[in-house]
Amino acid sequence: MAKTPFKKLGSVEILSAHLNGIQHAVNNMEDVLGMKTDPKTGVQLLPYTDMPDPGLRYRIYEGPDNNWLYDPEPVIKRNGQIVSPSEYELQAEYGAVVFHVQQQASDVITADYTHITNQSAKMEQMDSQHAALEARVEALEQNGGGGGGNSFLAYLVKHYPGTYRSHGISPQNNATGVAVLANSIDIFPFVAHETIICDMMGGQVSAAVSGGLTSFAVYTDNNGYPGTLIAQTGAVDCSTTGWKEAAFTTGPVTLQAGSYWIGRFCNAALSFHGLSPAGINPVPSAPPLGSDNINNNNGLGAGVGGIRYALDFGNGAFPETFPAVGDGPQYLERNAYGSPWIRRKP
Repeated sequence: MAKTPFKKLGSVEILSAHLNGIQHAVNNMEDVLGMKTDPKTGVQLLPYTDMPDPGLRYRIYEGPDNNWLYDPEPVIKRNGQIVSPSEYELQAEYGAVVFHVQQQASDVITADYTHITNQSAKMEQMDSQHAALEARVEALEQNGGGGGGNSFLAYLVKHYPGTYRSHGISPQNNATGVAVLANSIDIFPFVAHETIICDMMGGQVSAAVSGGLTSFAVYTDNNGYPGTLIAQTGAVDCSTTGWKEAAFTTGPVTLQAGSYWIGRFCNAALSFHGLSPAGINPVPSAPPLGSDNINNNNGLGAGVGGIRYALDFGNGAFPETFPAVGDGPQYLERNAYGSPWIRRKP
């Protein structure tokens, strides 16, 4: 860290250059800190009366605050009446006024001014951001991925350009052979931790079907539930196994930091690699398992991991607005999920 090389002066005459250097250093620190200001009115200034020469008394008046600003220009008053600036020399930076002639001892000198306080706008901004970060960390630790103590780690995983991520902690498939329902959408919560541009989505087919097609989509988040369609891919042939991917039909999409939903539509009963419950972000809006939930694991209890919308969609077009639970979609808890993946553009 660079520092101005001030030296101990010793017993030497103090020059204006010495003070100018200090003042310049102070101004630099004020710039860095973004100092706050405070306007004040009717502040009484106190006179210096200890000069040996009586003729010099009641000429220098000083306020309780230093570091006044020249803009807006301070207003000096004597007994409630504005004093012409021609009657004094203003030393705003020192919070002082020097009159050209002595004032009466009974005169009450006041000032309206704006001064620099001991508060920093940038420090307050940093404190606010730190508090928000702490609150977010706490929320993530409480509501993050279903991996218990690993939940916070899920939010620290970087989504690097050119790589795929899904709806949980694991950066790669950790479940295999997950059967998915024909003519259905499975959709899962996805978190972007910074602004990212995404260009493709995909999935790992482990059991293919002749004529099988899959398409993918990303939705906004509406209070912990899929909202409106942002973009969808074209259909990709799943008549063979292996990694299948497709680009968004409208081109790359920009996702600001926040919550989204990524989904997959299949026209046939395929199987995919995906994520186990230990590696997912549970659906934040899901209630305890009940009539509006699909439980394929006899009470696994690891948390609802997605939402399934099982209807005949014909050409596989995703709905512009995702229907509410009870209107077809149901919360989905399984012991493994055939997860879709979304790629950050290289």
